Order: sequence, then C-alpha cells, then structure tokens
Amino acid sequence: MRNKGVNLLLLLLLGVSMPGWARKHRIVLPSAYDQPSFVVNKDSTVSFCYCGPGKRVSVLGDFQYSGKDSTRYNDMRTRKIKMHRGSDGCFHATTKQLVPETYTYCFRVNGKRKPDPNNNDTAWQMVHKWNIVSVGGTPQADLYLQPEIQGQLIQTKWYDRAENIYRRVNIYLPAGYSAPSLEGRDGERFFPVLYLLHGINGYEGSWSERGRVIQIIENLIACDSIAPMIVVMPDCNTGVHEDRPSHHTLWNNVFHYPRLCRDHSLEHALEDLMQYIDTTYRVSDQRYIAGFSSGARIAANIVNRYPKHFQAVGLFSPVIYKEQIPQKSQISNHKSQISYHIYMGRSDMFINNGRRFHKRLTKSGIDHFYMENDGGHTWRNWRIYLTDFLECL
Repeated sequence: MRNKGVNLLLLLLLGVSMPGWARKHRIVLPSAYDQPSFVVNKDSTVSFCYCGPGKRVSVLGDFQYSGKDSTRYNDMRTRKIKMHRGSDGCFHATTKQLVPETYTYCFRVNGKRKPDPNNNDTAWQMVHKWNIVSVGGTPQADLYLQPEIQGQLIQTKWYDRAENIYRRVNIYLPAGYSAPSLEGRDGERFFPVLYLLHGINGYEGSWSERGRVIQIIENLIACDSIAPMIVVMPDCNTGVHEDRPSHHTLWNNVFHYPRLCRDHSLEHALEDLMQYIDTTYRVSDQRYIAGFSSGARIAANIVNRYPKHFQAVGLFSPVIYKEQIPQKSQISNHKSQISYHIYMGRSDMFINNGRRFHKRLTKSGIDHFYMENDGGHTWRNWRIYLTDFLECL
C-alpha cells in the first residue's frame, strides 16, 4: 500500500508540472534529443523539428535565397517560419523548396534564440552561433556535403613577435598526412600548403565553418580534381586576447582599420606564422595564399613581400587598392611567375576596387585571371571562388 501511495503522489506531482495541453492529451513531453532536428527532403525542402519546452517556437534561417543574389548581403537576410506542435509533442515546420546551397538557421523559443542541440555543424556570425544545413542537387552544392571528414582539423596557436601575443590558427591535415612515402625526403611525404585568410567580419574558424573548405577539398580530392594539401587558416583580427573569442572583434577591426592599412601589422604576424608552419609541418615548396574582402588585401601584400614564396594568389571580392599592385620585375624573377586570380560579384559593394585592380594589372603587363559573376559580398560566392581557385592550382 505504501508503494502505491508513493506512485500516486508522483503521478499527481507530474500532472501538476505538465502543461495543460499535455495533461489533456496524456502526452509525455519528448526530449530535445529524441529525434533528428531536420531532414532534407527529396524535393529540396527542409523539414525542421524541435522537441522541448516552449509555447512559441519558430525556425529562423537565410531561406530567402533564390539562386541569384538580389542585394549585396543577401545571404544575411533571414526568414522566420512559425513551427506548430504535432501529435508527438514536438514543433514542426517545412521550408519552401530551396535552391541547392548551404544555409544557416537557429530556433527561436519564446522569443529567444536557441541553437539546434542536435546539429553539431555550426558557424559563428558575430556573437551568435548558427547551425548549418546543406541542400545538394548541383555539382557545386554537392561539394559542400561530406558526412564524414577523412582528414583532421587542428586548433593551435603561433607566436606573433611584433604584437607579443599568441594568435589562433586552424590547420587542416589531409588523410594520409602521417603515412610515409618513398617519394618524400627521408621516407616522408610532403604536401602543398594553402593559406586562407578571412575578412574583417571573420575569424580563424570562418573558412572551415561557413566556407566549407574541408568538405570542398575532400570532395575534390575524392574525384582527383586536386592533390591532397595542408590548409592554414589563421586569426587575422586585431585586439587578440587569450580569454576572448576572436569572432567578437568586428568593431575593434573597424576601429583599427586605418592602422592596419598603414603599418601592415598583420602581414608581420603572418611572417611568423609561415616560419612556424615550415618548421612544424611537412610542407612542400608549393605554397598558395588566398583571402576574401580585407583578407585579400593582406594576401596581396604578403605576396609582394615574398614573391618567391608563393606560386599563386586568390583574391576573392578584394578590398584592394593601388598599393597592392606588384611590380612585374618583382614577381617574374622567380622560376615561374606568380599566378593572380581575381573574383568579383557584380552586385558586390567593392566591385570597382576589383575592376580597377584588374585594369592596373593589365596595364602593368602582369598576366592574371579575372572573373565576375552574379551575387555580392557573400559566402555563397566565396565558396565558388575557392573551388575554382583550387582547381586552377
């Protein structure tokens, strides 16, 4: 009798604590981890599911994209889709048919942002974390899909002597990096290295998160379009602090932007990084560098300072000026001339910077590749540019 009384008391307490709709329908509240939070359907719609406490739930994402950017920052426009509670006790919603691409989203529960607890594929945008879902269906979008990473991503630091600080850097090592090769020195295999720089609103994780660089590289390697390579993605922000995430530094970057253009402090930091990479990892003599936005300007400056160090430079939506134009004699004294690759979106706010740089390179007699496409200053374009640049190496 005592056990029955205890059980009855527990049931009464549970009934009091449950919401009215659950008591009425005798439904047990599901856990937030009970089932997948999204499913990409065959018709390119995405069905979202949120299981957990809440009265007003919606999914917020950049689902407005229609295949052609109509604004300069179209991939930052978000749309809120209301979710409705189903008979299973969870909230559900399905998007419209989406263009094959990579999208960011989060849940809003009772008016507050909530990252998806079931999706570890995330990206930082300023102080907010977003979840990522990729919709395949085209050769380009399929490059962003990779269910299992074969290589490894190392998060480490290097010492910046000029600023007397340690900076963060993410390093991708391809599958087979540790495997010996008879073709390498001392029985070891040496790999090409690509330095990828972010822009003023990025950090060392931007290329591996929103840029999908690992998925792109591993899929290109799988189809023999490129050779395995090491990718170095450094923190190029100002005001770096050990106890502060570097993705919080946008306004500090804007405030110090004139100084960065003048004293080239980040270029000095990258000199220390290159020395660290050369002495720590098995890199070959094939070195490349690329960056988007203000990172493209830094990449151009680095190439000018080290014309014999790199074989190619990729400038994606570059915020670039006359100062970055190389001297023809400066880049042709090496055994092979540096290959310049410049990419711009026609609705990019910096389109004129890229066009002027293209004309100045042409006037200086420096061979280079220049491409314009639809779209603006967006990750959707930078992923396309990265893919094309890698296939040209």
